[in-house]
Amino acid sequence: MGNARFPEAAVTTPLLWHFPISHYNEKVRWALDYKRIPHRREVLAASYLPRAWWATGAAHLPVLHLQSGAVGDSTAIIAALEAQWPDPPLYPQDPDLRARALEIEDWFDEEIGHPARTLLVGPLMTESGAERTADVMMRGMGGGARTAFRLLHPVFYRFYFWRHGVHDESRRKAPGVVASGLDRIAKETGAAGYLVGDSFTVADLTAAALLAPIARPQGTIWAAIEGMPDEVERFLEELGDHPGIAWVHEIYRRHRGESAEVRSQTRTRPGG
Repeated sequence: MGNARFPEAAVTTPLLWHFPISHYNEKVRWALDYKRIPHRREVLAASYLPRAWWATGAAHLPVLHLQSGAVGDSTAIIAALEAQWPDPPLYPQDPDLRARALEIEDWFDEEIGHPARTLLVGPLMTESGAERTADVMMRGMGGGARTAFRLLHPVFYRFYFWRHGVHDESRRKAPGVVASGLDRIAKETGAAGYLVGDSFTVADLTAAALLAPIARPQGTIWAAIEGMPDEVERFLEELGDHPGIAWVHEIYRRHRGESAEVRSQTRTRPGG
């Protein structure tokens, strides 16, 4: 879902509705920061479903409000940013390289992003209890959101699993699928250290952002999370020296940079 249905009233500075722990939301935060686009951020919790639906016609975050209206879906948001703020570019100018970058973006979006979430959230929600799950899932939110999550945990995790396709089969397959994403990075990274051509593109940004919860690069929200369920920690330990993990860390080091958020105007609604 790309085009807006309803604009946020009087948006002069881009406004991002986001969920701090989400890797798809990180993908858009990174694009905004990389392009040095001043923007505001509003954390949405329980209210995101109806609000995102109202704005874009799809109940998903992130949602970016521009003067032209609201845009949902990380891929559509980056396309809108490229059209309005083309420099520095995330799309290669060469048509063949651009097509390859977009193919890799789509592959990581569709094939890796969901299994990476399943790998971590599945064991967390079923084995770690409401308190620990709230501590991880609600990072970057206020106490009200954490309290609500703890109270609703027995119902919420079942809804979450249904909504995101988390079940026994997807959990069984997730480690191998995530490993295949890291293997593709190791196989296709060029001499300059990038997946497409010799410069940073949307392909690198997407692959690194969606694998950040697995690689936990320094300075990210995921780096501070310790004590995940045993099966998760075992998998992460096995991947410790994988070249794909090292690549994610290096791409973050080279290109993540500082936030372009206009912090003085940030709006946060901890309880949703």
